[in-house]
Amino acid sequence: PRQINRNLSREAAVLADLYAGLDEDDAEVQSLFIGGKIGVSNGDILNRRGGGLAYPINEKDIMNAMSDPSDVFVPLVGVRKALCVRILNSFLDNKNRTAFTIWAYDIEAGVEWYAPARYYADFRDLRSELIRLDKSISEIPFPSMGWAGFAGMTSDASDSASTKETRRSQLEYFLRRVFSGVYRGRLHPYLAEVAVHLQTFVGCDTVLSDDNDISLTLNNQVAISEATYCTRTPDASSEQERNARLHLKRSIQRCVYRLFLLPSVENLLSQFIDAAKKKVVSETTANSKKNQSNHLKVDKDKATDDVEKIREFIDSMQELILEGCEDDLISISQRRDFAALKDDCDNTKRDELFREAVREQVEIEVYVPLRSTISKHLVYAWLNDDVEMKHKTKALSKKPQSFFRIHPEHRSPSEWKSVSTILKEGVGRSTLPCVKLRAIVDAAKEITKLDSEERSYVPEESFFDGKVVTKTKALGADDFLPIFIFCFVRADIERPSALCALLQTMCDPALLNGETGYYLASFYAAMTHIHELDLSEANDDLSIFMD
Repeated sequence: PRQINRNLSREAAVLADLYAGLDEDDAEVQSLFIGGKIGVSNGDILNRRGGGLAYPINEKDIMNAMSDPSDVFVPLVGVRKALCVRILNSFLDNKNRTAFTIWAYDIEAGVEWYAPARYYADFRDLRSELIRLDKSISEIPFPSMGWAGFAGMTSDASDSASTKETRRSQLEYFLRRVFSGVYRGRLHPYLAEVAVHLQTFVGCDTVLSDDNDISLTLNNQVAISEATYCTRTPDASSEQERNARLHLKRSIQRCVYRLFLLPSVENLLSQFIDAAKKKVVSETTANSKKNQSNHLKVDKDKATDDVEKIREFIDSMQELILEGCEDDLISISQRRDFAALKDDCDNTKRDELFREAVREQVEIEVYVPLRSTISKHLVYAWLNDDVEMKHKTKALSKKPQSFFRIHPEHRSPSEWKSVSTILKEGVGRSTLPCVKLRAIVDAAKEITKLDSEERSYVPEESFFDGKVVTKTKALGADDFLPIFIFCFVRADIERPSALCALLQTMCDPALLNGETGYYLASFYAAMTHIHELDLSEANDDLSIFMD
């Protein structure tokens, strides 16, 4: 095993993931022990009692460690070391009990999902089980229901909004503290058992196969991941390079995840989130008093300004990390684990990957807890637009490709199903703006790839004489937009106007002049075309007979 100087702090060793970038699928690097016999050097056992740490270890090391009282074996197989959790909101069920909506994201797997609805009693039971395994968890603050609540003398429905929000915030704080225990808490032999309770609580588990591959599984939860809707192999010269890129990105994300656990960063983030929520809530309350209608009216410019301030904070955090941690990120990327990742002479690809990974993790930490606040603001501002869009997309959903004036040579036998799936799943269902923007780019690229494939293998017969027509027309910009509009309609994205406003505002400014900005403009053009379409004229369109 690799030896780590015994003078190196436990925190420093674990925070570095004990050599960041190790493949999470390798079960042999998932355990460590602390204490006397920490490994082999030149054939001799190093006997350093009172503070050594070794990682990874093998079965022989485990037996040596367990036979020495000065050693503590800490099994980490199956422990999800970087699970991000947020309690997004609370709601009353049909029994007037307050349930909590928990969002989870596993950095090692790149998967997000919603946990089963949980109640205060579930949190209380979880805490009791965890304290049984690790007494230090009792020191983490936990909200109390009060005497009346425990006696069953009050209904959750009678709680004020501020009381519910306070309880939600306290439960979230508790949950995030225990989930980050690998990096913040005391390493102990029951760490894996604690992890099992936590992972079960949010509806996930880890499966270890016979060949020692470790994978995340969800218990009846629906996974949202780029791997589920982007099934085509990404552009890469080899499978090794693709895997190296993916693992480097996740290693960078884990590094940023740990930065947000630092007390100074954690306090800064907490203060900003609280201030942003209070500002939007106060503006919403003021607007609701001014308007007597059932629907809250929010000015579009005001809503956009508020979202821009949040994006500016995200931009600042992103640049701070990229600049302040540049040496650390480069050091991680230079590990031999990522040797297959090819770069250009000025490290452009590497730096783009750094930026993508850091942006994604910063959005997880900043945007997700503010998502419901932001969404509510934008949804109300673009409410009328989206009502109209819903009506029009429903009317257009059954229209053939010819209706959208897609050139005959570029009409897809599959009706662009793979493109619509990327838009529906990646743009419509994923949480993070940066992931939604990547999905738009992926969908646009899928159009070109699918068109090329289907033109190569699917002959087309002439309308008149049945002869095979040789396809020679290249896919140009004028051909692309009608196809994109067709796929936009078939994707049936909810509240596209508010969504487009979100993406235009939240997009990383550095990406606006590249392909992300170009395809985002195409997404907006497709939405605008549908919004401005006159359905009374469209129903009389005879373009199907005029190609």
